[in-house]
Amino acid sequence: MRKTFKILGIILLSLLILIALFFAGVYINNKIQLGREAKKIVPYGETVVVDGKKMNVQLFGNGSKTIVLLPGYMTTAPIIDFKQLIDELDKNYRVIAIEPFGYGLSEDTDKERSVENITEEIHEVLVKQGITKYTIMGHSISGVYSLEYIHKYPDEVEAFIGIDSSLPSQGDGTDNNAEAIELLSKSGLFRLFSKMNPDMLNIPDVGAELGKQYKYLSLKNIGSKATINEGKAMSENFKKTAELQYPKNMPVLYFLATESMDANDNWLKIHQDMVKDSDKSAVKIIEGEHYLHHAHSKQLAELTAAFLE
Repeated sequence: MRKTFKILGIILLSLLILIALFFAGVYINNKIQLGREAKKIVPYGETVVVDGKKMNVQLFGNGSKTIVLLPGYMTTAPIIDFKQLIDELDKNYRVIAIEPFGYGLSEDTDKERSVENITEEIHEVLVKQGITKYTIMGHSISGVYSLEYIHKYPDEVEAFIGIDSSLPSQGDGTDNNAEAIELLSKSGLFRLFSKMNPDMLNIPDVGAELGKQYKYLSLKNIGSKATINEGKAMSENFKKTAELQYPKNMPVLYFLATESMDANDNWLKIHQDMVKDSDKSAVKIIEGEHYLHHAHSKQLAELTAAFLE
């Protein structure tokens, strides 16, 4: 009997050692690959110093009207993510795409990701670029931040366009998986899982070279201090913006994805309720996934132009 227990103990200890070696290998490999990939990242855009740190932005087009593009939560390389949409919008508009701290080529930050700080940082970018009148086009969580932004700077924002944009009334903001993503990122398991299932990276159809850049930036930025803190602050940010409304005279256009409507029975209703008293508004339902701009950029741009006329 003692011999049996001894053998079982050896087997168990061996398994534990193998598991520890496996996770150590995954962790070390991730660190090595991140170092190699950092040397392959090709810079784009320009740097704006905000609160002592570098934020990356890029301007496109020469139109008389300006559209400001703001990304969804953990869209790890926003300027590349929006490329297809930018290519359509910049035919008629000047477009500025902003990569918040912890996203794209912007520096990371451990400053609180409160809705106040996020919106003030975006505004500082626009001030330094000399942009004083613009339409905000925000994807996903940027819909919540835009409510605060418009509340602060109503005389600057000419219209809001939401790409399947979030609203405080959709829930409590706790379903963002920040803690799980932090664990996967730090352990190196996110790299392993994304290799097994590349769809996890949600790379847009921007060609092979830009696709690689998106991958490198995704693996670098996933689980950044800023995005993890943003996830942890999301519930409080939802509470802070819960009572905010758009100015009655502000044009508001929502593009809603059928994927989100299928997942949330109230998705259409909460957006309709937000603009029921608006002087000019529209809600367009588009057959597609949450990242509508990956597959429907031309349609979004055409509908945007028609709405803003």
